[in-house]
Amino acid sequence: MSGTILILGCGYAGCELAQRVGFGGRPVFGTTRSDQRSMVIRSRGAEPVILDTSDLSPLGRLRGRVEAIVNCIPPTMERDGSWEDPTIRIMDYVSSWDLRAFVYVSSTSVYGDHEGGRVDEETPCEPQSPRGQARVQIERDVLGHSLPSMVVRPSGIYGPGRSQLHRLASGRLRLVNGGPYITNRIHVTDLASILEAAIDRGEPGSTYLATDQNPTPQVEVISALEERYGLPAANPLSLAEARVRMSRDVLAMVTNSKRLDPSRTLESLGVQLRYPDWSSGLAAIWRHEEAEIRALMDSTDST
Repeated sequence: MSGTILILGCGYAGCELAQRVGFGGRPVFGTTRSDQRSMVIRSRGAEPVILDTSDLSPLGRLRGRVEAIVNCIPPTMERDGSWEDPTIRIMDYVSSWDLRAFVYVSSTSVYGDHEGGRVDEETPCEPQSPRGQARVQIERDVLGHSLPSMVVRPSGIYGPGRSQLHRLASGRLRLVNGGPYITNRIHVTDLASILEAAIDRGEPGSTYLATDQNPTPQVEVISALEERYGLPAANPLSLAEARVRMSRDVLAMVTNSKRLDPSRTLESLGVQLRYPDWSSGLAAIWRHEEAEIRALMDSTDST
C-alpha cells in the first residue's frame, strides 16, 4: 500500500512510524502542539501539522488526501478526576473522509493484573488503574464507530534514548517489592512495524497486541543488565512505600503481572519482530548508545 497516513500525536512511537513509512516513500503527516516538535517530525520524513485538539479545523486541509489515520494521543485526566480524550470527536470529524483504516493506539493496561497468567488479544479486560479503565471505554467507542477502526495495544515501549538501560544509568529505576512481577515490552521499531501492518493488512473491528515474545520477571531483567553492562543497582522500594509514593496508574504499571502472547497478532498481520526479546533489543541500544549511557552514569555519580 502507498496511501497517505496521518499520525495524531506524533511523539516517540509516532515519529518512529513516521520515519518508517515516510522514508519508505509514503506521504505522511504528523500532528503536534508545538513548533519545536514540528522540526523533529519533519526530520523523520513527515509533514508536521500544528494541532490543538480543542480545535480540529487544521485537519480540514487534509480531507481527500489521507487514507489512513493512526491515533497515538493518550487520554488525560482533568482536575475533577474525569478523563478527556479527543478520539471520538476526531473520528466524527473525519467520518466522511473515505478512510481505509483508523488505528487507535491503546495500552496493555486495559488487561489489569493476571498474577503472571497468559494473556492474549481475546482475554477479558479488567483494569485496576484509572487510565486503564479510561482506555477500555475509548476502545469500545472506537470499535463501535462507523469508521473501519482497529485497536493496537502496545506493552512497555522502549528504544533509542528511552530504555531500562537509561533509567538504571541515571538512577531513576525503582524495583518494587523485589521485582517479582512479569513484565512485557516492545521495541519501538517493532511497534512501528505492527502499526504499519495494521494499516495495510488489519481487519476492521480487530484488536492487536504489540509486544515481544519474552515476558520476564522484572528482577531477572534488571539483574542481567546490571551484570552485563556494569550498571548501578536499581533503587529498592517496598510495596507499602510504593503505594504511598506512586500514583495508581504507575503502581499498576509496575505491579500488574501477566505473560502477553502476541502470536495471533504476528501471524495475522504477517509481522516478524526484529527484536523478539528484551535481551536483543537492549543489546542493540547499548551498541549504539554506550557512550551516552555511560555519561548518564558519570553525571549521576557526580551529583
